[in-house]
Amino acid sequence: MNDKNRRSSELATRMNGFAAAQDGDFPSNSIGGQRFGSLNELAVKIDQFGSKQAQERGSAKAITEAKKALRDKIRRQMKNIRETAISVEAQQPGISQNFNPPTSNSDESLIEAARAFVAAATPLKPLFLSREMPENFLEELTDAIQSFEEAVNNHNLHRGGRSAARTLLDDVCAQVATLRRELDPIVRNKYRNDPEKLALWDTASHLERASRKGATDKSDGATPPTGGQT
Repeated sequence: MNDKNRRSSELATRMNGFAAAQDGDFPSNSIGGQRFGSLNELAVKIDQFGSKQAQERGSAKAITEAKKALRDKIRRQMKNIRETAISVEAQQPGISQNFNPPTSNSDESLIEAARAFVAAATPLKPLFLSREMPENFLEELTDAIQSFEEAVNNHNLHRGGRSAARTLLDDVCAQVATLRRELDPIVRNKYRNDPEKLALWDTASHLERASRKGATDKSDGATPPTGGQT
Protein backbone atom coordinates (compact mmCIF):
# COMPACT_ATOMS: atom_id res chain seq x y z
CA MET A 1 0.00 0.00 0.00
CA ASN A 2 1.51 3.31 -1.02
CA ASP A 3 1.54 6.45 1.11
CA LYS A 4 -1.54 7.92 -0.50
CA ASN A 5 -3.62 4.81 0.10
CA ARG A 6 -2.28 4.42 3.63
CA ARG A 7 -3.49 7.94 4.42
CA SER A 8 -6.92 7.16 2.94
CA SER A 9 -7.13 3.98 5.02
CA GLU A 10 -6.31 5.88 8.21
CA LEU A 11 -8.85 8.56 7.26
CA ALA A 12 -11.61 5.97 6.83
CA THR A 13 -10.73 4.39 10.18
CA ARG A 14 -10.84 7.73 12.01
CA MET A 15 -14.13 8.79 10.46
CA ASN A 16 -15.70 5.43 11.25
CA GLY A 17 -14.47 5.79 14.82
CA PHE A 18 -16.08 9.20 15.03
CA ALA A 19 -19.44 7.86 13.81
CA ALA A 20 -19.33 4.92 16.23
CA ALA A 21 -18.79 7.29 19.14
CA GLN A 22 -21.86 9.42 18.41
CA ASP A 23 -24.33 7.01 20.02
CA GLY A 24 -26.91 6.80 17.25
CA ASP A 25 -26.81 10.41 16.11
CA PHE A 26 -26.70 9.11 12.54
CA PRO A 27 -29.40 6.38 12.27
CA SER A 28 -29.17 3.94 9.39
CA ASN A 29 -32.21 5.44 7.65
CA SER A 30 -30.62 8.91 7.49
CA ILE A 31 -28.35 10.12 4.71
CA GLY A 32 -25.50 10.52 7.18
CA GLY A 33 -26.03 7.02 8.56
CA GLN A 34 -26.09 5.56 5.06
CA ARG A 35 -22.89 7.35 4.11
CA PHE A 36 -21.12 6.26 7.28
CA GLY A 37 -22.32 2.71 6.54
CA SER A 38 -20.79 2.92 3.07
CA LEU A 39 -17.60 4.26 4.59
CA ASN A 40 -17.37 1.25 6.88
CA GLU A 41 -17.75 -1.08 3.88
CA LEU A 42 -14.97 0.78 2.05
CA ALA A 43 -12.67 0.42 5.06
CA VAL A 44 -13.15 -3.36 4.91
CA LYS A 45 -12.36 -3.35 1.19
CA ILE A 46 -9.21 -1.31 1.76
CA ASP A 47 -7.96 -3.98 4.16
CA GLN A 48 -8.84 -6.74 1.69
CA PHE A 49 -7.24 -5.15 -1.35
CA GLY A 50 -4.23 -3.93 0.62
CA SER A 51 -3.64 -7.45 1.91
CA LYS A 52 -4.08 -8.91 -1.58
CA GLN A 53 -1.60 -6.43 -3.02
CA ALA A 54 0.98 -7.31 -0.35
CA GLN A 55 0.49 -11.05 -0.90
CA GLU A 56 0.90 -10.77 -4.66
CA ARG A 57 4.00 -8.60 -4.24
CA GLY A 58 5.54 -11.16 -1.87
CA SER A 59 4.75 -14.05 -4.20
CA ALA A 60 6.21 -12.23 -7.20
CA LYS A 61 9.38 -11.45 -5.25
CA ALA A 62 9.80 -15.09 -4.22
CA ILE A 63 9.35 -16.26 -7.80
CA THR A 64 11.88 -13.67 -8.98
CA GLU A 65 14.53 -15.44 -6.91
CA ALA A 66 13.50 -18.82 -8.32
CA LYS A 67 13.61 -17.41 -11.84
CA LYS A 68 17.14 -16.16 -11.34
CA ALA A 69 18.35 -19.56 -10.14
CA LEU A 70 16.70 -21.33 -13.08
CA ARG A 71 18.01 -18.76 -15.56
CA ASP A 72 21.56 -19.28 -14.28
CA LYS A 73 21.14 -23.05 -14.47
CA ILE A 74 19.92 -22.94 -18.07
CA ARG A 75 22.72 -20.63 -19.12
CA ARG A 76 25.34 -22.92 -17.54
CA GLN A 77 23.91 -25.96 -19.32
CA MET A 78 23.78 -24.13 -22.64
CA LYS A 79 27.36 -22.94 -22.14
CA ASN A 80 28.55 -26.52 -21.57
CA ILE A 81 26.80 -27.71 -24.73
CA ARG A 82 28.14 -24.87 -26.86
CA GLU A 83 31.70 -25.23 -25.59
CA THR A 84 31.59 -28.95 -26.29
CA ALA A 85 30.32 -28.28 -29.81
CA ILE A 86 33.07 -25.73 -30.41
CA SER A 87 35.68 -28.27 -29.32
CA VAL A 88 34.76 -30.58 -32.22
CA GLU A 89 34.69 -27.91 -34.94
CA ALA A 90 37.86 -29.35 -36.47
CA GLN A 91 36.14 -32.70 -37.03
CA GLN A 92 32.70 -31.29 -37.86
CA PRO A 93 33.02 -27.74 -39.24
CA GLY A 94 30.02 -25.52 -38.51
CA ILE A 95 28.57 -27.68 -35.73
CA SER A 96 28.78 -24.88 -33.18
CA GLN A 97 26.50 -22.71 -35.35
CA ASN A 98 23.65 -24.92 -34.18
CA PHE A 99 24.17 -23.65 -30.65
CA ASN A 100 23.95 -19.88 -30.64
CA PRO A 101 23.34 -17.92 -27.43
CA PRO A 102 20.10 -15.92 -26.94
CA THR A 103 19.80 -12.75 -28.98
CA SER A 104 18.61 -10.75 -25.93
CA ASN A 105 18.29 -11.00 -22.16
CA SER A 106 14.52 -11.47 -22.21
CA ASP A 107 12.89 -14.54 -20.70
CA GLU A 108 11.30 -15.44 -24.01
CA SER A 109 14.60 -15.23 -25.86
CA LEU A 110 16.28 -17.55 -23.36
CA ILE A 111 13.49 -20.10 -23.55
CA GLU A 112 13.53 -20.03 -27.36
CA ALA A 113 17.32 -20.43 -27.54
CA ALA A 114 17.38 -23.22 -24.95
CA ARG A 115 14.73 -25.18 -26.82
CA ALA A 116 16.76 -24.77 -30.00
CA PHE A 117 19.78 -26.22 -28.16
CA VAL A 118 17.76 -29.29 -27.16
CA ALA A 119 16.45 -29.77 -30.70
CA ALA A 120 19.91 -29.44 -32.25
CA ALA A 121 21.67 -31.60 -29.65
CA THR A 122 19.18 -34.48 -29.67
CA PRO A 123 20.41 -36.14 -32.92
CA LEU A 124 24.00 -35.42 -31.85
CA LYS A 125 23.65 -36.90 -28.38
CA PRO A 126 26.21 -39.72 -28.97
CA LEU A 127 28.80 -37.09 -29.90
CA PHE A 128 28.22 -35.15 -26.68
CA LEU A 129 28.24 -38.31 -24.59
CA SER A 130 31.59 -39.27 -26.12
CA ARG A 131 32.90 -35.95 -24.80
CA GLU A 132 31.83 -36.90 -21.25
CA MET A 133 28.62 -34.93 -21.13
CA PRO A 134 26.21 -36.40 -18.52
CA GLU A 135 23.89 -39.10 -19.83
CA ASN A 136 20.85 -37.03 -18.92
CA PHE A 137 22.13 -33.60 -19.99
CA LEU A 138 19.28 -33.09 -22.45
CA GLU A 139 16.65 -34.17 -19.94
CA GLU A 140 18.11 -31.81 -17.34
CA LEU A 141 18.00 -28.88 -19.74
CA THR A 142 14.46 -29.74 -20.84
CA ASP A 143 13.28 -29.89 -17.21
CA ALA A 144 15.00 -26.60 -16.42
CA ILE A 145 13.32 -24.93 -19.42
CA GLN A 146 9.91 -26.18 -18.33
CA SER A 147 10.43 -25.04 -14.73
CA PHE A 148 11.66 -21.65 -15.91
CA GLU A 149 8.69 -21.17 -18.22
CA GLU A 150 6.31 -22.04 -15.37
CA ALA A 151 8.11 -19.56 -13.12
CA VAL A 152 7.82 -16.86 -15.78
CA ASN A 153 4.09 -17.50 -16.17
CA ASN A 154 3.51 -17.51 -12.40
CA HIS A 155 5.53 -14.34 -11.98
CA ASN A 156 3.45 -12.60 -14.63
CA LEU A 157 0.29 -13.88 -12.97
CA HIS A 158 1.24 -12.46 -9.57
CA ARG A 159 2.34 -9.16 -11.09
CA GLY A 160 -1.03 -8.95 -12.80
CA GLY A 161 -2.78 -9.77 -9.52
CA ARG A 162 -0.83 -7.07 -7.72
CA SER A 163 -1.69 -4.53 -10.42
CA ALA A 164 -5.38 -5.45 -10.25
CA ALA A 165 -5.41 -5.14 -6.46
CA ARG A 166 -3.69 -1.76 -6.68
CA THR A 167 -6.28 -0.53 -9.18
CA LEU A 168 -9.14 -1.68 -6.95
CA LEU A 169 -7.46 -0.12 -3.92
CA ASP A 170 -7.02 3.20 -5.71
CA ASP A 171 -10.69 3.18 -6.67
CA VAL A 172 -11.85 2.45 -3.12
CA CYS A 173 -9.63 5.19 -1.71
CA ALA A 174 -11.07 7.63 -4.23
CA GLN A 175 -14.55 6.67 -2.97
CA VAL A 176 -13.41 7.41 0.59
CA ALA A 177 -12.42 10.91 -0.51
CA THR A 178 -15.84 11.39 -2.14
CA LEU A 179 -17.67 10.27 1.01
CA ARG A 180 -15.49 12.58 3.08
CA ARG A 181 -16.60 15.56 1.02
CA GLU A 182 -20.25 14.53 1.26
CA LEU A 183 -20.17 13.80 4.98
CA ASP A 184 -18.43 17.01 5.99
CA PRO A 185 -21.42 19.38 5.59
CA ILE A 186 -23.77 16.78 7.07
CA VAL A 187 -21.68 16.51 10.23
CA ARG A 188 -21.19 20.28 10.46
CA ASN A 189 -24.92 20.90 10.12
CA LYS A 190 -25.64 18.27 12.75
CA TYR A 191 -23.24 19.73 15.30
CA ARG A 192 -23.37 23.39 14.32
CA ASN A 193 -23.84 24.36 17.96
CA ASP A 194 -21.53 21.72 19.42
CA PRO A 195 -17.92 22.96 19.05
CA GLU A 196 -16.52 19.95 20.91
CA LYS A 197 -17.91 17.46 18.44
CA LEU A 198 -16.96 19.68 15.53
CA ALA A 199 -13.40 19.69 16.82
CA LEU A 200 -13.49 15.88 17.02
CA TRP A 201 -14.77 15.74 13.45
CA ASP A 202 -12.03 18.10 12.27
CA THR A 203 -9.48 15.69 13.71
CA ALA A 204 -11.20 12.60 12.33
CA SER A 205 -11.70 14.00 8.83
CA HIS A 206 -8.28 15.60 8.55
CA LEU A 207 -6.32 14.13 5.63
CA GLU A 208 -2.57 14.19 6.07
CA ARG A 209 -0.56 15.76 3.33
CA ALA A 210 1.80 13.54 1.35
CA SER A 211 5.25 13.28 2.85
CA ARG A 212 8.27 14.37 0.86
CA LYS A 213 9.29 10.73 0.71
CA GLY A 214 6.02 9.92 -1.07
CA ALA A 215 6.63 12.44 -3.82
CA THR A 216 4.62 10.39 -6.31
CA ASP A 217 1.53 10.82 -4.13
CA LYS A 218 1.51 14.63 -3.92
CA SER A 219 -2.06 14.88 -5.16
CA ASP A 220 -4.64 12.85 -3.24
CA GLY A 221 -7.56 14.01 -5.35
CA ALA A 222 -9.53 15.05 -2.27
CA THR A 223 -10.93 18.49 -1.52
CA PRO A 224 -10.45 19.64 2.12
CA PRO A 225 -13.68 19.65 4.16
CA THR A 226 -15.51 22.95 4.18
CA GLY A 227 -14.50 24.92 7.27
CA GLY A 228 -12.32 22.07 8.53
CA GLN A 229 -8.62 21.53 8.79
CA THR A 230 -6.52 20.93 5.69
